[in-house]
Amino acid sequence: MRLLECRSSGGSLPRRLWKGSAEPLTSLEPRDAIPGQGRVLLRAAAAIDASQAIAPAAILVEDARIVAVDAPAAIGAPRVDQIIELPTELVCPAMVNAHAHLDLTSLGPMPCEAGFDAWLEEVRTRRPTETAAIADAVRAGIDASLAGGVVAVGDISGDRGLVAASTLAESDLAGTAFVEFFGIGGRVEATVSAIRRFGREASAVRESPGFRLGIQPHAPYSCGPAVYAAAAETGRPVSTHLAETPEEAIFTTTGTGPFLELLQRIGGITDDAGAVAVSGRHPIDQLLETSPAARWLVAHLNYPAMPAEDEDVRRRRFEALARAGFTVAFCPRASRFLGHPRPGRNGHPWRSLLEAGVEVALGTDGMPCLDTPDRLGTLDEVRFLRDGARDLDPTVLLRMATTAGAIGLGLDPAAFTLEPGPVAGLLAIATDPAEPIEGLFTGRSTPRWLLGPDRGIAAGGPASDRVPSASSDIISP
Repeated sequence: MRLLECRSSGGSLPRRLWKGSAEPLTSLEPRDAIPGQGRVLLRAAAAIDASQAIAPAAILVEDARIVAVDAPAAIGAPRVDQIIELPTELVCPAMVNAHAHLDLTSLGPMPCEAGFDAWLEEVRTRRPTETAAIADAVRAGIDASLAGGVVAVGDISGDRGLVAASTLAESDLAGTAFVEFFGIGGRVEATVSAIRRFGREASAVRESPGFRLGIQPHAPYSCGPAVYAAAAETGRPVSTHLAETPEEAIFTTTGTGPFLELLQRIGGITDDAGAVAVSGRHPIDQLLETSPAARWLVAHLNYPAMPAEDEDVRRRRFEALARAGFTVAFCPRASRFLGHPRPGRNGHPWRSLLEAGVEVALGTDGMPCLDTPDRLGTLDEVRFLRDGARDLDPTVLLRMATTAGAIGLGLDPAAFTLEPGPVAGLLAIATDPAEPIEGLFTGRSTPRWLLGPDRGIAAGGPASDRVPSASSDIISP
């Protein structure tokens, strides 16, 4: 049965990405363009972060820490060791990808011409399952993330063998590897037991400041409420797919619909009558009522209310999400690719969520849904959203791509701004000097690294000691 209608096409992934390698790919490896020691003045076409947009801009950096950001006249002519001219580039913090599937990177963009069911089956068939293939795919995703200017990621680790999580743990990226669990109906007890054993299994993965292991009950149609409660009880970061399709709410409220039919086909889940016990609640309400309470990172939230529910119900849900400290990971390009919103339904409520005080962070979802085979980053999500949000303060979009994701992943949001202090990463992006702020959104250029990435700073730690390389003595835009 066709649940979604995806409508996109894409080329194959360049070989340098999908081949995978144990070594970083030189063409995508970040580089420190700013020396790690001394005082450096950047004079750029513009600078922007979650709270300010300045054009033109001067950024004073000392020992890899931001000292000040302002208009050039306000910064003046401080004594510095080096001045770097960036007249055609905008400077911004490195970004956060709040929801990704790095182990799907090796599949590349996949056209969906035969419909969603056929597309999903191809994803399942081609998804790497062998240890080496999973590790190579995740490394390709790490390289693509760095190429996209991403310093932190919320990755959904689909293999319970922790290969994907271990590979991400050994990289330069900060964030969380959310290990995915499935368990509903007749499989709930086994999944709850597996989650309770997870603490012992997790010791095989090297966690560190800036990188943690989390738990992801897949979705309300594949995990019962007891699975969500068990995940929250661990005290680890928790994430889930939530309200992604209209059929999800049909299932959790009535126990019927396409998802029940799917569970019946899988086998070993339904009872003798072919049914699955459900909460009778909307997926959002069901998660909000989970005990113990936790600050969930929830992906998608495309359908926050059923057609018969009025606007007041939706508003109350948003206010409850804000009070609970949830972060919504919105993946705009993947949402379009997968056919959302459905005909007759409203578009994604990201603006209403922001108005209600909910943190809305940007994610990419998996490479098969995207149209940028050379990179995996939220800069492209920002550009996509800007087309329909010209009236919005551009710093709001930068917040969604930086500090909101940091909050959702339990990182230090200050490390993803241009405020004085350590910064997890600093990017330069080519722009239109005539309209340098808007040029960030209308351009297609990829970012280059000026500083970082630094996982320790992302977690709120001190600036790492950096030894400047010979190539960093001279900076060319």
